[in-house]
Amino acid sequence: MEGKYVVFHIGKEKLGVPIESVERILQATPVTRIPRSPKMVKGMFSNAGVTIPVIDCALRFDIPAPERYEHFLVISTQFGRFALLVEGVDKIIEFDSEHLDSAENWLASIEPDLAIGVGKYGETLCMLVRPEAIVPVELQKRIDKAAA
Repeated sequence: MEGKYVVFHIGKEKLGVPIESVERILQATPVTRIPRSPKMVKGMFSNAGVTIPVIDCALRFDIPAPERYEHFLVISTQFGRFALLVEGVDKIIEFDSEHLDSAENWLASIEPDLAIGVGKYGETLCMLVRPEAIVPVELQKRIDKAAA
């Protein structure tokens, strides 16, 4: 749980993923829609000859969509690579045990395995999420095929 996290935002909501899962941060570009895909899958784009599916962070976490998205966080997991479409990337923060609350009780009961915990910096709270749990299990195989 302790370590460095890439902190990003959608509106006023702050979220973070472990830095070792972030392959790169890119400016958001137009995506090609994938017909009949779930709403959270915004489409796909090509980067360095690799097709990368895009997950809309606002739709995935049920947060009101921003007026404008600025970045893709290209995330690498054991089932493949995907880009998380976010409003903006804030900073890289190293959370130590003093600035972390575990993901017990109510966080874990909402969606098991998603939350690592809550990071605190200043007066700000940041939900820290497991990259491999961002994509629901039923979509992981589709993303793996799309990224092939």
